[in-house]
Amino acid sequence: MSISTKVILRTNKVLTNGEYPIMLRITINRQSQFVTTKKSSSPEHWDHISGCTKKSHPDFKTINLLLKNITSKIDLYLLNAGEEETVVSFDDVKQFVLKLTNTDKDIKAKSLFSFFEAEIKRLKVEERLGYAETYQSTLNCLKRFTEGKDYAFVNMQLDFLKKFEAYLLGRNCAVTTRSVYFRTFRTVWRTAISDKICPEKHYPFKDFAFSKYNNPRTKKRAITKAQIDKIAEVKIDAKDDALLNSRNYFLFSFYCRGLNFTDLASLKWGNVKDGELNYLRAKTKEEFQFKLHPIALEMLTYYRNLEGNSDAGYIFPILYKRHMTALSIRDRKKKILKRVNKDIKELAKSVGIEKNVTTYVARHSYATALRVNGISKEMIGQSLGHEDTKTTDIYLDDIGDPVMDDLINSII
Repeated sequence: MSISTKVILRTNKVLTNGEYPIMLRITINRQSQFVTTKKSSSPEHWDHISGCTKKSHPDFKTINLLLKNITSKIDLYLLNAGEEETVVSFDDVKQFVLKLTNTDKDIKAKSLFSFFEAEIKRLKVEERLGYAETYQSTLNCLKRFTEGKDYAFVNMQLDFLKKFEAYLLGRNCAVTTRSVYFRTFRTVWRTAISDKICPEKHYPFKDFAFSKYNNPRTKKRAITKAQIDKIAEVKIDAKDDALLNSRNYFLFSFYCRGLNFTDLASLKWGNVKDGELNYLRAKTKEEFQFKLHPIALEMLTYYRNLEGNSDAGYIFPILYKRHMTALSIRDRKKKILKRVNKDIKELAKSVGIEKNVTTYVARHSYATALRVNGISKEMIGQSLGHEDTKTTDIYLDDIGDPVMDDLINSII
């Protein structure tokens, strides 16, 4: 089989810009076909001998670099095919060139929704189910916004993002929720660029006012230590195991430095040694180790001797041997968390706390209790696993800065 390629200026076809297309001519056994490079030139700017643009061409560096890349990689491709005695067709060479020029029809046809769905599938395969749910909820919102109409990435401009934002504002969508949607959307877009689905230069997020979504202010979530104590003092029937567990999970989180519920549910007895708790946080993969609070130790004694506790070595009666897969574990955690949040909210109301108290409130309340008692923001952030004090500031937004308040008032 005889195969050869050559970059030419095809002057029998005039483009809308008045120039001629630069194409790769593929010749197999004396028959020729052409594939576009998506570049063009006028005859006076084209060097027919070298098969590239002259320096007089306004975009000669970019075009010639692309053409050099195409010819060198095509030569290597054909060389490898020859050594392996692989039969090469016109379509094989065309598809290879189209990928190099980022103009593959399959790639251009890749739409926002189909790419989102592919990413969701990938996350599920990797058992990153939390991220998969976030991607799915963002995709669902985008579909509602467009009324089911899909778009290619190259057809979405800055105006699309602004209209999507206006749509969310019109639905009274909280800034934290909008932040999740836009940060997820941006991540998917960047992945599409990385995967050559979308041209690198086509990135409307660069002109979108995004700063407000990086660290959005959350609604007040903390309650005081006195209110924590009130919840702890509520009389609960010993037979009401579910309610007792809900309160214990809430209090254990508070007394274990704002331990996240998903991490709490995953704790095993092997995570406790010599009065210390050691675990790897699921969200950040960061390791935590600290001495347990006496109240937390009391709870561990209760669960160590609890009849009907987990048969899979977990501290709390949430996960059992029957929860074998990542999906079943996640579904079980979600089911229990929903019940716990409902129970805690009712317990809080019973002692006059009107806030929407959830397990996440325990984490914010822990941070607030420390700051009220003079602990520095840096130490609080370190104990919570924050990378910088900006995130800690969000946790403490409820209370201002009581340490500075007391210092100023003592002076004046």
